[in-house]
Amino acid sequence: MTPRAPLGASKRAAQKAPKRSVRRASAVAPVALLAGVMLAVLGAGAAAYVWFHGWQVQLKWPLALLSLPLTGALWLGARALLKPLGGAPGESSARLFVSQGAALAAAPRTLSSRLVHLPAALRVVAIVLVAFAMARPQRIDAPDELELSGIDIVLSLDLSGSMRAADLQPTRIEAAKEVVSEFIRRRRSDRIGLVVFGREAYTVVPPTLDYTVLQRMVDALSLELIDGGGTAIGDGLGTALNRLRRSDARSKVVVLLTDGSNNAGHVDPREAAQLATALRCKVYTILVGQSDEAPVQQGVDLRGQPVYQTQRFPVDPQLLEEIARLTGGEFFRAADRATLEQSFHRILDQLERSKIADAGVRYGELYGPLAIAALLCLLLEVALASTRLRRFP
Repeated sequence: MTPRAPLGASKRAAQKAPKRSVRRASAVAPVALLAGVMLAVLGAGAAAYVWFHGWQVQLKWPLALLSLPLTGALWLGARALLKPLGGAPGESSARLFVSQGAALAAAPRTLSSRLVHLPAALRVVAIVLVAFAMARPQRIDAPDELELSGIDIVLSLDLSGSMRAADLQPTRIEAAKEVVSEFIRRRRSDRIGLVVFGREAYTVVPPTLDYTVLQRMVDALSLELIDGGGTAIGDGLGTALNRLRRSDARSKVVVLLTDGSNNAGHVDPREAAQLATALRCKVYTILVGQSDEAPVQQGVDLRGQPVYQTQRFPVDPQLLEEIARLTGGEFFRAADRATLEQSFHRILDQLERSKIADAGVRYGELYGPLAIAALLCLLLEVALASTRLRRFP
């Protein structure tokens, strides 16, 4: 006699396979819905932020977005291949059959059961964010030719040994650096360059609108940076003029700050002044120091107090006056910090405004926040998958 199957066993066996397939198919819809809602919220927030700031945004590599349909096609292909095996991409083949399935289905839904698809949705959101990050969204900060009202200025600073004199507190060079830094902070649309000279002259920063870099280089200046065994005023002026030769600004200016006389270098200061006249560049000269004698710190005493010794440094105010006169500039003598500040302010008040064109378009990269948001979504997915939202299988 053939044993009969328990009552309802055949019915359960007939319903078992369809239920599994329906459960797997129905999981795609809530995941897509959750991911779509989250992406819509993120997109609306990003669009509002961009609109509020008035930005123009472009994608540098828009073809990277093709990775989204490619990822979807690969997922569907893997799902089709694994379907005959009773599985799906990323899903375990293990099964737990419960005899009281009807009772579980009739149980009230909890918050965790409603959010069971959230980890998978976070993974989808992370994939989309990574795709947009790879597309390199960029903020356009300026048109192709940025017209700014400004002038081209090159600051030529003396770094010879005499700049360590302490008649300007704390020293001549430190007082000059502080005044120059304040001058840079007050600029908004002037291209400014920096040249230093001692026995020879060097370009530190060519004329630029990047005041952050310029400020850092001014702060880093020291008398040990170059050979300060001489004062090559002609070389310092000539190097500054070389940086202005191709300038298209209507106003070109060199501010030459020194505390000595020309006793080194290869360029005669007067010949450099004639070149400045040919370039229609004004040269404003500033002689720093109270006189040709100044105290210089030699060390400290037993109590830690600085010890000064008066030294003589030859000066040549007539040369600086002649350079300023030949180029249409002005000569200033700064005997203290206040006079030095006033000299810079008077120079700025006399300068003519003109239009200059900055080179090219400036872009601001925006892929960083997208990459960080994708990483946070993945971390949140891992965290939630380790809680009551973990699915089995």
